Formats: sequence, structure tokens, C-alpha cells
Amino acid sequence: MEQAQQSVARANSGSLHTRSLADGTRVFRLRFNAVGRRELMSLHERPGCDCGCGGGWDEPAARRELGDAIARVRLGVWKRPTAASRKRRAGTGTTFEEYALRWLQAKTDGLFGEIVPATAADYRWCIERHLLPIFGDCTVEEIDRARCLRLKARLLSDARELREALAAGREMRDERGRRRRPLGPTSVRKVLTALGAILDDAVEDDLIESNPARGKRMRVRVPKPNRTFLEMDELALLLDAAGIQDRLPQDMRLPQEPGLMTSRVAHLLAQGYRPAQIARRLGCARSTVSFHLRLLGVEAGRGYAGRRVAVEILGRSGVRVSELCDLRIGQVRLHGSDGGRFRILDSKTETGIREVQMTPELSAVVREHLGRLRRAGAPTGPKAYLVPNLRGGRMDRGRVARILTLASGRASGQLIARGLPPLPNTTPHTLRRTYISIALLANEFDVKWVMGQVGHADSRMTMDVYAQLEQRVKRSHGTSFDRLVSQAGGLHGDPATAAA
Repeated sequence: MEQAQQSVARANSGSLHTRSLADGTRVFRLRFNAVGRRELMSLHERPGCDCGCGGGWDEPAARRELGDAIARVRLGVWKRPTAASRKRRAGTGTTFEEYALRWLQAKTDGLFGEIVPATAADYRWCIERHLLPIFGDCTVEEIDRARCLRLKARLLSDARELREALAAGREMRDERGRRRRPLGPTSVRKVLTALGAILDDAVEDDLIESNPARGKRMRVRVPKPNRTFLEMDELALLLDAAGIQDRLPQDMRLPQEPGLMTSRVAHLLAQGYRPAQIARRLGCARSTVSFHLRLLGVEAGRGYAGRRVAVEILGRSGVRVSELCDLRIGQVRLHGSDGGRFRILDSKTETGIREVQMTPELSAVVREHLGRLRRAGAPTGPKAYLVPNLRGGRMDRGRVARILTLASGRASGQLIARGLPPLPNTTPHTLRRTYISIALLANEFDVKWVMGQVGHADSRMTMDVYAQLEQRVKRSHGTSFDRLVSQAGGLHGDPATAAA
């Protein structure tokens, strides 16, 4: 038996009445005037209500629905909602975890627009690592501006506390025993952007009316990175340092008076032969080779790592580090005296497949590299990786970065020994910008050709390097400045003569 209760809310011409039903749930009756007539809407608390309201309503949600209806009436845009639209407005109780994972799958499958695998991996990291621990238990409809701001505040505070703990000397590790690293502004913005993209589609699916993850309060300022590129002499020094690492592994130390066998082992090792191959060529036991490797300070079985060719390709062709790691031998063409080329099959931008020209020097380095791979017994078929790891598989970007860091450290040591400043922080992207700067000079600032070579669909980065390059090329301005100052100083004569 229904028991009437007094009106619990009245807003302008609208009112909300609550009644208790026989099953113990409530129904919220909304009354308001619209288009010259009295409208009545019933919203049931009972989940899964089949009257068309969708069920699952509570008093705060019913009040919001009444306020929204009256606001639309005043604006002249109100229409009586259909059963389907009311059900969507009420929400289906979809949890954020369910919706976010379904959204990610749709993105990966191309239903919500095509994305590359790297972008899908970034979205998955944002969702599983940062969004689900905060929003996993709540429904999509419960996510409001306050929750989004709390997420932003937590990301920033956690990063700040972790940086302070690491600065204090504490060793912080996650549940898998890996070192914890604080999120930078770019990563925080990436998480908030992923949340905004998910809730954009939730708005389109009529789960929420507006996206609470958008707006200026949700923005994160990311400082502009200090993007550097090397001078030509610095690049040459870096390439030489990488070559030395391949000829002599970094921790190899030749004795002051090496014996004949030690010298022969060092010579074969520098050519890329593995310990077992060295033993066969010298006709000795593997243990003998291991003994001489210990004298040289080399870990047995280390093998040829291809340090020089990795740095040469980055510095002389401008490819991205991911493109270097994915490059197969079958994509390389070595021909003639004017260099060769290789094809990038899956570019990062919309420029798609492109051919990258190789300089004659780079072609010679690649030929030597392929010879060392064959001597080391590594795969050299068309589907084999051009720069493989020690097991013949795909080298990861972190390994390339470490190779570059070691070469940069060696080159910086040589500069410091000469009394010169070391190299700037050198990353794979530093070499990409270095290539662009040299290619612009070598091709008389043909921006379009350089863009095609490095795979730029947008000229902004190329022109950014171009602008920096102009400042560095016009160094005669400094000489002219000094000459003018010197001439102005001469107008007053010699101070010592004037005093006499």
C-alpha cells in the first residue's frame, strides 16, 4: 500500500514527491509545467525498472533531474524524454573499470578511431596503473569534477613525495621489486588526457551530460624540454667513441706486455667472433680462451653488440630509435658508391612508408656490420633484425639508449681531458635533431627534402631546428660585435697615456 509523504522539494513551478512502495523501494514523482501543460515523471529506486525510467534512482539524482528539466523548459529546449533516453540518463550502473576496458578494446580494434600500438600501450598504462586504482569501484555517472581534481592532486602529490624520498637516499620499489620513478608533468598530463578521452565517449554514449575531466583546472603545465643537438665535430667524436667500444669492449684492458695468444684472442674478439669460434680458429680449448678473456677483463660470451652501427644509423640518417629497432636486413639496399637506402615500413606519422637515403660512410659501416654478424654466427636473412640483441632478437629502445650513453661518456671524457666542456645530455632524439641540422646545411636548407627523409608530416619540428641552426650559423655577428666594442674603446686613447 502506497503511503503519501509530504513534498520534499519545490523549485519554482516544479516539485518532487516521494512515495514508498510495497516492495520497500521508493518512487520519485517529478511535477513541473512545460509547454503549457502539467508534466509528471516517475523515477523508481528499484533497480532494473521496466517502466522506462531505468531504475536505480535516488533522491539526489531525482533532484538533479528535476533541476535539469526546469532549466531546459526555461531555455525552450525541453522535450519529453523517451523511455530509452530516460534509461540512459538514469545510467546502467556501468563501472568505470568495465567501461574503460571496453573503451580501450574498441580503440585497439579501430571502432573509435585507429590508434597505433604504442598509443594503445600508453592508454593501457594510464588506465591500469593510475585510473583504475582511483575510479575502478565507482560508476561512470559518479565521476564528477571534484573526483577528477582529486585525481590530479594525488598524482602531483605522489610524484612530489617520491622525488623527496629519492632525494633523501631512500630506495623505493613497487610490488614487483622494480625501482619506482616519480611521474613527470608530461606523464601526469598523459593520464589526465586519457581520462578526458574516455569520458568524452561516455558523454557521447549518454552516460554523463558533460566531461568533468575537461577545463583549465585540469590542465598541467609541462615545461618546454631543452632539446639539443650536437655540433658536427661533437658528432664525429661520438661516432669514433662508439667505434672504439666495438673494437675493444668498454671494460677490456690489454696487459702492458700481452702474450701472443692473448693478442690473438683480443684480435679475433674485436672482429666479432664468439669465444667458441675463437677456440675453433685457434685450435685450443674453450677454457684457454676463457682464461685469456679474463686477462683482458672481458666477460666470456659477451659477443658483438653493434654499438657503432646503432649510433651511426641514428646520427647519419635521422631515423627514430623505434624505427632503428624494427629495421630488418631485407629493408636495406646497399649499392653503388653514392651510398644506399633502407625502407621504413611503419612510420610514426601519416607519411607512411618512406625510403631513407644512406650516406656512403654509413653504407660502409653497415657492410662491415653485416660481415661481423655473419662471422659471429648471428642471423643475416631478410627477416633478421639489422641491429639485433645478443640473442639475435629485437633490440629494445632502452638498450640503444644505454649504448648511446656509454659512447657519450667516452667522448665526454676525451673532451674533458683536453680542457673542453663535455657533450650535452645525448639521447637518440638528440642525434635525430643533429641529423636534421646537418642535412639542412648539406642540402642548402631544402626543408621539404629533409622532412621526407626523417618522416615529418608537420614542418614545425624541422623549422624549430632550422631556427636554432640560424642562430648558430651566423656566428660572424659576435665577431662584428667585439670589433665594434674595441673600436669604440679606442676613441678615448690608452688610459695609461692619458694619465701620464
